Amino acid sequence: MNLLLLHRSDLITENQAEISGEKVRHLNEILKLNPGNEVRVGLLGGKKGKAVVEKIEAEKALLSFELTEDPLAKIPLSVIVALARPKVLSRLVSDLVSYGVGKIEIIQTYFGDKGYWENELFTEQGLAEAVEKGLEQSMDTIPPEVSLVKRFGPYSNDILPEYSVNSNCYIALPGDFPKIGEVERGKSNIVAIGPERGFTKYEAAQFIKAGFRPVSLGGRILRTEAAVHACAAHFIF
Repeated sequence: MNLLLLHRSDLITENQAEISGEKVRHLNEILKLNPGNEVRVGLLGGKKGKAVVEKIEAEKALLSFELTEDPLAKIPLSVIVALARPKVLSRLVSDLVSYGVGKIEIIQTYFGDKGYWENELFTEQGLAEAVEKGLEQSMDTIPPEVSLVKRFGPYSNDILPEYSVNSNCYIALPGDFPKIGEVERGKSNIVAIGPERGFTKYEAAQFIKAGFRPVSLGGRILRTEAAVHACAAHFIF
């Protein structure tokens, strides 16, 4: 945790917060803070700054803070990723948040196990926890938009065609296509990555019909998380 993320529900005055639970345990056991020590903080959806520990106990702590720093701007990238194992997606969501992507869509595909949707990751709390881990890691306070798409047909017919109007859109596919590192980076970019077994021909055709251009990640078959990181890196560095 590089940034202690405060919620508005933690605030007791305009510049004081009382926190409890895991965040207090982190201050006690990892950072080993005492009254008078400083810690980096940010308000979810707001600014960043520093806080002074006024009082700290085993289960709660009182902080006084001053928030003067704006968060970093998001990178011009949205990521569409196929439904995969929840443990994989939990890490991926956190990592993509750390990168600073503006939007994440997790979509149902033919090879995605529909039973995964029952996992606690896909609850409001589960997604919030994954997002906050990424924010705390990268010292950010502004969460991206995260969407769950459980029906590919309506999504591919009604939503995907809108994306290519204002964005450079790409889909990672095996084949003799331009490599991801060679494509143009626009002011707004969207990249789609399938499951480890890949998109079906129909799914790939729907993306291409909607204006997504195929790109290659090389001749090797990659795990979903490796493919996501490879694609994201091109738009970050």
